[in-house]
Amino acid sequence: MPFLIEHISEVVLAMNILVFLAASFLIVAAFLRRRRREKYFSRIDALRARYTPIVSGMLEGKIEYGKGLDTLKGITGSDRFRVLELLLIEKKTETSPAPILRQLCADLGLVEVWQQQLIGMVDAKGRQVSRVTSNRIQEKSGRLGYLVRASSAHHLGAIFHQPSWPLLVKALGDAHPDVASVAARSLAAIGEPESFQPLLDCLHDVIQNASRQVSLRSIKMALVSFPLEQAAKLLPSLRHSHRRIRFLAVDIIRGMAERRAAENEDFVLDAQTFAPELSEIFLSRLISDENPDVRARAAPVIAYLPDQRATSALLILLGDGEWFVRMHSARALAKQKYLSCANLIAGRLTDAQWMVREAATRTLLSFGREGLSRLYDHALTTTDRYSKEQIGDEIQRAGLVPVLLGQYAQDRNGKETQVMELLAELGKTSCMLEALEGIPERNLRRKFLADFGRHPDPQIRSWVKGLASGKPFSRLRPRAAVPGIPAPQAGRA
Repeated sequence: MPFLIEHISEVVLAMNILVFLAASFLIVAAFLRRRRREKYFSRIDALRARYTPIVSGMLEGKIEYGKGLDTLKGITGSDRFRVLELLLIEKKTETSPAPILRQLCADLGLVEVWQQQLIGMVDAKGRQVSRVTSNRIQEKSGRLGYLVRASSAHHLGAIFHQPSWPLLVKALGDAHPDVASVAARSLAAIGEPESFQPLLDCLHDVIQNASRQVSLRSIKMALVSFPLEQAAKLLPSLRHSHRRIRFLAVDIIRGMAERRAAENEDFVLDAQTFAPELSEIFLSRLISDENPDVRARAAPVIAYLPDQRATSALLILLGDGEWFVRMHSARALAKQKYLSCANLIAGRLTDAQWMVREAATRTLLSFGREGLSRLYDHALTTTDRYSKEQIGDEIQRAGLVPVLLGQYAQDRNGKETQVMELLAELGKTSCMLEALEGIPERNLRRKFLADFGRHPDPQIRSWVKGLASGKPFSRLRPRAAVPGIPAPQAGRA
């Protein structure tokens, strides 16, 4: 028995020694690794501090290109490519001249390394690791090889290296979805017209192939970034039997059109930028597509068409059975050329879905005085309290209460007085009183007191008492949110 106890003690002691040695080894290894990393980052920081002014001077034209290139070629060491990437890519600004930056990356060998990394031929340090077949990217290049490939795809797009677009197209089929997504964004940055169709093919593949885990959003946004002139290539997608493909095709064209419209206030989809076949399919087929998402996204595009049938197409969508189709149509009609449809748009003010009522209200507000007059007429004649609430909310949200008070002061036909009474009935008196305090016209206050001095609303009664006691009021600066309707200026009463 004593022998057994002694043996167990020796085993425990040996285990303790082993644990101590292992812990000591880990501590020493962690310490050495930390020292090595500190040394590495100290070197990186020193190189960046030394060479950043040179790169900046070259990009700004203050340093001769050849002289600066020779200086940068003097960077040596295993981390040479990492240092150059930090200097040329990660510190690149939007104002950096792309031609000089591309030339620098090419002359320093970075472009070649990125291209080889993208197809899996070299690792992050530029060492040869694998070969690539003529039609397929190597699936693996180390456990974290996809990070190297994704980084390379990003860098090629960051410098807008147009000759690399075929490799980026091939990267759309990479085994890792992140690499494909980055490649799509780089293709969008480069904007090579011939890469549009491969991106579209990738979109179809992702939708129809459940095993593809590529970000559909990345592919779609890449396609949207192309010029509107590429939209004709989406015709087969608009006719596709898959409902989601048709939806994304319509949504891509919508994004292209709205981006172009943001640059030009008078933008229309004329035959020079939008093929007649596209106009025809939107006007005759997509407005009755079985997929309501397609019908909804078609409305904004149709609104830009100069075709006379566009108005009737939008009105068909305005009466669609799906509420969000009606909503998109009501929003699309918010253009002065559709002012003649104001009565039909006003018919949506009593829609069962509040978002449709909101869209109709905002569209009528965009028409200026005439649209606002239609809203007043509807609010005063409808028996639908939800519709009245919607109009009251939008008038308040658009900052139109001061405008209403200014029109009320003129008392042209007394309609504004009725609208103000309606707002008070709906409990929206605080915004009316705050706006009233910011208008310097004493006659307006006298008129308001005469008309509303005995109103049962407690806020109005409190305001009247405050006015009688001479208490100071807050000073607000109302603004007009409806085109063509000036707001009264704020001042001291």
